[in-house]
This record gives sequence, C-alpha cells and structure tokens, in this order.
Amino acid sequence: MKRALVLSLICVVGLAFAGFAQTLTGSWDTEVCLDPQTDNWPGAITLDSTLIVTYAIGDWAFTTTTVLDNTGWVDQDFSVTGLFGLITVSSALGFTVPAGGFDSWTTTLGLNMAGVSFGAVFALDGAGSSLVLTGSAGIGSDVVGSVELELGDGVGCDFDFVGITIGLDFLFCDCAPIASEIYFSCLNGFEYVEFATSGIAIPNLPWVTIGALLHFELQTKEITITPTFDFGAIVCFDLFFEVAEDAGATYPLAILDLDVISIVGIGIGCTIGGVDFYALSMFDGSIRDGAYWEQYSIDVGADACCGGVFEFGLDMFFDNAGATLFEVALIEVDMKVNLTSQFAFTMALDVDVDGGFTNWCLGFEVTW
Repeated sequence: MKRALVLSLICVVGLAFAGFAQTLTGSWDTEVCLDPQTDNWPGAITLDSTLIVTYAIGDWAFTTTTVLDNTGWVDQDFSVTGLFGLITVSSALGFTVPAGGFDSWTTTLGLNMAGVSFGAVFALDGAGSSLVLTGSAGIGSDVVGSVELELGDGVGCDFDFVGITIGLDFLFCDCAPIASEIYFSCLNGFEYVEFATSGIAIPNLPWVTIGALLHFELQTKEITITPTFDFGAIVCFDLFFEVAEDAGATYPLAILDLDVISIVGIGIGCTIGGVDFYALSMFDGSIRDGAYWEQYSIDVGADACCGGVFEFGLDMFFDNAGATLFEVALIEVDMKVNLTSQFAFTMALDVDVDGGFTNWCLGFEVTW
C-alpha cells in the first residue's frame, strides 16, 4: 500500500512537471591560439573553451557554465532565474576549480506590486557578506521616493548596518526635474545630501544644455556644472567634442568659463555594396587606451555554403611614432563562417607591425 502511494505521488509530480514547457539549450565556444613570438613553445599555445547549458521549465531557467583553458578546468558557475509568485529570483554560485574552493554567491529578489517596488541583494564571497534592501514608490504623478539599506559589518553601531540612502525625485516649480539623495553611514552618521538636475536650456543656443549637481557635506558645499552638446545628425560623420572649463574654479567664488570647444575626433562611416566601412581619428590618441590615434575598419556579411552566413572584419590601427609605412601599427583580422544554424568556424589573426606576427587563432562555436 505504501509503495502504491509513493508511486502515485511520483506519477502526479511527474505529470505536473510534464505540463510545463521544457527546453534544453546551450553553447560551446572553443578557440586555440598560437603566438609564434613566444620563446617557450608550450606557452605559445593557449586554449579558451566555454560550455554553457541551460535547462528551462516553466518560468525557471537553470544554467551551468564551465570554463577550460590550456591548464585544464579553471572555473565553474551555476545560476538560476525565475518567478516565485510575484517575486523575481536570480541567484549565481561560483567556484574556483584549481583551488577547489568557493568563489562567490549572489542572490537577488524583486517584487513589483501596486506601484511599489521592493528588492534585496545578498552577496557572499571571501571578503565577507552583505545584504542590500531597496524600495521605491510613486507619490502622486511627479514624485518618486526610494530607500536603500546596506546591512553588514557596521562597526560600533547598535544596529548592524553599513549605510542607508534615501532618494526623492520630483518636479520643481513644474519645470525642472530634480533627483535628490541623502546618505547616512554607520561610521559617521550624516555623510551628504545632493540635488541634481539636467536639461537646462540656454536661449539662442539650442545645441547646448546644462546639468547641475549641488552637493552638501557637514562643512562643505560645492556645485558642479556640466554642459551637454547636441549638434544634431551629421550624415556619414561623427564628431567628438571636449569643452575646456576654467581650471581650479571653486563655485560660487568663480563663474563657469567655457574657454574652448575642441573637436578631439572625427569619424566617417558608410556602406558600399554590402561592405561597412568606418574610419575614426582621435586627435588625443585615445583609441585602445591611448595606444593608437587612428583606426580603419571593414566589415563584410555575405551568404556562405549550406545556407550559412560568412562574416569578415578587418581593423587597422595607426600610431604617431612608428617608422613603418603610413605608421600602421596593428592589423586585426576576424572571420566567421556559419556552416549550419548550429555550427560555426572562426579564425582570427593579429599582426603587430613592429613586433611581427603575434597571434593566430582557430575556433568553433556550437549551439543547440
């Protein structure tokens, strides 16, 4: 009799799960790279491989992520997202495989009901744990209030918390949107209160608007003025601007002085016969964190065999101190051939003009 009851319960649970839509999806990306400039031959070959598998049932999705490299299995993560009634749930658990240890665990809960939002974020790692509670609600049609409380190691406080932030967004005088925030910490009590606004128009200058931030602390007050420029759409071209303000000015003891509006970069892009071309020149040399000042790019997408798609990209970077032809410094080539809807072959090539042929990568992508 007991066995029959157990079998009946298993059947009922199984039929309940079978009533939900279920899917099993995933991807496997692998790339093997060769660096001929490396003296140590085993170190010249690197492997990066990521396997992602997701099982979805109803409103829930369970995902596992496995990362491999040329040293072996290096990282393993698990995550889950879903709905528990009106509550949204998201949780991620990470492990460091070589050390055989725990890395981190983060869980997020959210609830939206009748115009009121609640949230909670719990985080645990090697440095400790934290819990952040949030809530927000509309007050009328033009006012939104929010509270964020961070619980944790509140040293010296009767109530164990790190800090609390209270925000209030409202429309001032029916014309200026204001975002305000006040912050208290366990260590010092009151820390600051600030008020921010944006979109302040200047008569006869429709292409510039002003933003302002007023910040109060116990013994200080400062205001930050930020101009924003919008010159409208420019066909084919992108222009990058910088504004030189009066350096060292402490408001309100000095006026805002916009000394110079500088064009620091220009880009041009177009499509010719299915080929996308883009050229970018940054006169401050800020491309790739200051390594280059100019870049030319070509991107191609075309049909391939077996109903797939062929993708090709070429990037050329220029510096201002090289001795090579036209000061070409780096060439990057990427290619991808989608042989089927589930399998793609990839290849990448990097050539440092001064250092020589530096990287050649072959890989594949599998999805299901």
